[in-house]
Amino acid sequence: MNQQTTRPGIIAGLRALADFHEANPDVPFSVAADFTYCVLADNDADGLAEVRRVAELLGAEVNINAGSADAKRMFEGLPFRVFYVSRQRSADWQALTSYDQNVTADQAVEQPAGV
Repeated sequence: MNQQTTRPGIIAGLRALADFHEANPDVPFSVAADFTYCVLADNDADGLAEVRRVAELLGAEVNINAGSADAKRMFEGLPFRVFYVSRQRSADWQALTSYDQNVTADQAVEQPAGV
């Protein structure tokens, strides 16, 4: 792992970015910041347990839908979200999109002028 992918490195990068934007108010930036932690687990029980653990640390409520789970907390308008996608929902998505590379439109769609 390099410094940019370690916890201290990312935290330092966030602080440096905030300091930069504060010192340079003319530089545009996105107001759609989103910090998300995707739980990767070998089974649904472990995935849901990890979401519950992080939600407890966040002081957030866990939402469960069809075996998948998420929790979110806002920090001064910036969201931090943890989520887990169940094995079944993941398999369903893979099945749904399995033909994506094989299906194309019969005719090219014309783009409007100026796009």
